[in-house]
Amino acid sequence: MLDTSGAQHLLLAEILGLAMARRASDILERHRSALTGGVATQSDDDQFDLDNAIFGAVLDAANECLGRFDNRPADDRWCDALLQIINLAKLTQRSDEIR
Repeated sequence: MLDTSGAQHLLLAEILGLAMARRASDILERHRSALTGGVATQSDDDQFDLDNAIFGAVLDAANECLGRFDNRPADDRWCDALLQIINLAKLTQRSDEIR
C-alpha cells in the first residue's frame, strides 16, 4: 500500500487522468475510419462495442472533472471534455517521446 501525502495523491490523480486520456485516444484512433464514415467490418463493430463502454466512462469522468470549472450543464460541455481528453493524450505521447 502506498503511503500517500496530499502531493502524492495529486500526482497519482494526474497519472491516472493521463492514462485514461491515452486509452480514450487509442480507442478513437483504432476506430477512426468507422467514425469518419469509412467502411466498417463486423470485427470493427465488435471491437467498437467493447471499447464503447471504456470510452464512455472516460468521457463521463472528463466531463465531471470539467464541471468543477465550468458550470454549464453536462450536455453542453461534453465536446469540451472530449477536446481535453485529446489534448491530454497528446501530452502523454510527448512525454513518452522525451523518455
